[in-house]
Amino acid sequence: MIINLIKNDKPIIEYDSGFFFGKGLFETILILKEPVFLDEHLERLNKGLKKLEINNEVNSKMVYDNICGVTNCALKIMVSEKNIILSARELKYTEDYYDRGFKIKLSSIKKNPESPIVSLKSFNYLENIIEKEKWQKQGFDEAVFLNINDYITEGTMSNIFIILDDFILTPSVECGLLNGVVRNFIINKLGSKFNIIEGKIPLSVIKQCKGMFITNSLLGVMWVRQFENLYFPKHKIYEEIRNYYNEYIKNNKAKKGVKS
Repeated sequence: MIINLIKNDKPIIEYDSGFFFGKGLFETILILKEPVFLDEHLERLNKGLKKLEINNEVNSKMVYDNICGVTNCALKIMVSEKNIILSARELKYTEDYYDRGFKIKLSSIKKNPESPIVSLKSFNYLENIIEKEKWQKQGFDEAVFLNINDYITEGTMSNIFIILDDFILTPSVECGLLNGVVRNFIINKLGSKFNIIEGKIPLSVIKQCKGMFITNSLLGVMWVRQFENLYFPKHKIYEEIRNYYNEYIKNNKAKKGVKS
């Protein structure tokens, strides 16, 4: 673990509002041979820090200087007023996960789209963690939230895409969700090809669903085989999108270069 750019087996964290009250942000970044979408993650992180008036920031040079030789892992960056913490952990998603797909449960908790932190990856992620762990104990992989207006928003750790006959729906940011880096990539790169539409999605749309997938930075693109008591096939559009994404991050390294 690296704290405040000092590698230490017995790290010392400076006490601040991040430690006491959860006022801080984090990013989780996939590292293959290189960090994937590093610039996009840092842009979101630093914009969020400014929004919270936290006088701290992270740049790509800082990351590269501290991850030399680190590959094929998940990098977590945590930033508060007095601390910058970098830590790495093993990747857990093997190909077996993608063969069987995810099982999703609907959460009873509803998100408030007017909340000032709903679009931020804050230290205070407890609500999401509690829901995720609750349903994992019952055999599900993920839980999805509605908002207070009963529109689908996001999963505890993912964004959701719903495949219909001739288009794909995904909840709009205005519904109250984190605009995921992989979500944004898919919309920008493949939105016109697959007619991806952002909007307000009532739960009833799920019954018309032909297929479903979720995204996040570590999963990439994962198909959903079950939502509540509804079952879905591994749709050919999902496979095409996942293959495109995997090839992109493999061949393009999904980074723009090192900035100071």
